Amino acid sequence: MQALFAYQTNKVAEYNIHKKKAQDQFLPDLDSMEEQDKEALALDRDTTAKVFDIIHDKGIEAVPEDTKEEIIKEAKFFLSKWEDKAQEMILPVKKKMVNDLQSIYDEYIKLLVLIISVENEIGRQKRKRNITHNNFAKSGIIKALKNFEELEVERVKKNISWDDTLINTWYKEILKNEEFFQEYDDLNNPKIEDDIEFALTFYKQFIFKNEDINNYFESDDLNWAEDKTILRSMVLKTIKSIENENSTPLLMELSKNWEEDLEFLKELFDLALEHEDEYLDRIQSKSKNWEIERVAITDRILLEMAIAEMTHFPSIPVKVTINEYIELSKQYSTPKSKQFVNGLLDVLSVDLQKEGAIKKSGRGLLDNK
Repeated sequence: MQALFAYQTNKVAEYNIHKKKAQDQFLPDLDSMEEQDKEALALDRDTTAKVFDIIHDKGIEAVPEDTKEEIIKEAKFFLSKWEDKAQEMILPVKKKMVNDLQSIYDEYIKLLVLIISVENEIGRQKRKRNITHNNFAKSGIIKALKNFEELEVERVKKNISWDDTLINTWYKEILKNEEFFQEYDDLNNPKIEDDIEFALTFYKQFIFKNEDINNYFESDDLNWAEDKTILRSMVLKTIKSIENENSTPLLMELSKNWEEDLEFLKELFDLALEHEDEYLDRIQSKSKNWEIERVAITDRILLEMAIAEMTHFPSIPVKVTINEYIELSKQYSTPKSKQFVNGLLDVLSVDLQKEGAIKKSGRGLLDNK
């Protein structure tokens, strides 16, 4: 959804840029020594903008017959350039979508490495002050993570490291003053249960709740607010999988069938764009008293994705699709979007099934009534 939203907003921006380029063909020639009719040129620019929109919306046949050939020529030329640009933008947006998804896993590895980096900093600070008591160095959780070969391989492969100055600042200005930190630091011979509780609180309270820490992650990663819930779940599950310092922690995956899910996302992205005009026509036909331009762009994208999913993925039940997109509309669109998306998908799904455009099999037949 975010990838399609990015593509559509960029596409609209490029449309306006190319329309302006067509209009600019009728700017006064500053190098010309001849007198120019600036009012006539201004009128030509206005007409060019209108013709540009007419050709795009209704086709060349709808252009008024008395329109200057030069205006039609420039409008057609830059509209063609815009169409080429719109096609060129698809692949980069799709690649970014995949990279953003894969970066969630990279961030997960980085977060697991973080507690090790913090422990290293605590050790340095204690050695400076000749303090031998160090529960963090003895923590079964940290030992297990340090000895976890697969984590180290991923860290090296992804070139993950933390800036010592940043860790030092977080430790001295924030973590050191936390009550849960002080309680753990004061324990005599903490048990593995204490190590686990500290590690879980470290992530839940310090990493995922502290405002300053979250501000850092948000400035470093534009998707942090969206990805935080997933990352929190993955990190905490890894910590909970450690029973003692000799345990081999579990590395979480983004999904049980990541490769299959990734192919699904890429195909859904392609289908929503490939059949965009058809889907928009369907949405328009069922949007009572609403022109398609007045429908929130997020709602349009969600509806297009839902139609693509209902008609091209036989193993997904219709009810599952509808419920998923209602939830997305509640989270990402306008306050009234839930009812709008729900109502349209109910009607569209009935029509599509009558037409035979929806054909379900296997799991897709469940609750598909």
